[in-house]
Amino acid sequence: MQPHQYALAAGILWLLTLIVMPYLFAKARHLAYERGFADGKLAHQHTLKLQLQEAKRDQQALRTELEDVQRNCAEQLDARQAKIAGLKACIAELEARIMSYTGLAATRADHDKLVGAADTLRLAQRTLTALKSELQAARAGAQAEAVDELAKRIHAQLRTTPASAATTGVAA
Repeated sequence: MQPHQYALAAGILWLLTLIVMPYLFAKARHLAYERGFADGKLAHQHTLKLQLQEAKRDQQALRTELEDVQRNCAEQLDARQAKIAGLKACIAELEARIMSYTGLAATRADHDKLVGAADTLRLAQRTLTALKSELQAARAGAQAEAVDELAKRIHAQLRTTPASAATTGVAA
């Protein structure tokens, strides 16, 4: 082969290389972009996974702290309720002592029982009247009146007896 043919062949080869090179560069750039994108996605997923694990650890720590706080609050509440119950029992005992020192033998509960007994006697009176037992009906009516009078005297005594601020409404 002649030297000018070599030169022509080299020129043609050079032109083919210049034509093919942009395609090869574009292909290489596209492959590099895809690999970089995939690597970036993988790194991002790894970062998110680590953040999620850290958030789960923090959440678990907060849950244990919340359980400790709830347990402490429950213990404090139980202690306070026990203390309140003890104080209420002490108050009731002291009020009973005060009532025993006043010389009053009857209480509000006794008054309520007397009123209930009077109502029962009136019911018996009405029943006996309906059964045409006038003598027993009159006796039941008289007993109901006597019990009512006794309840009124107890009520008056309860109202005049000084009571503590906690039982003022209960006393009368």
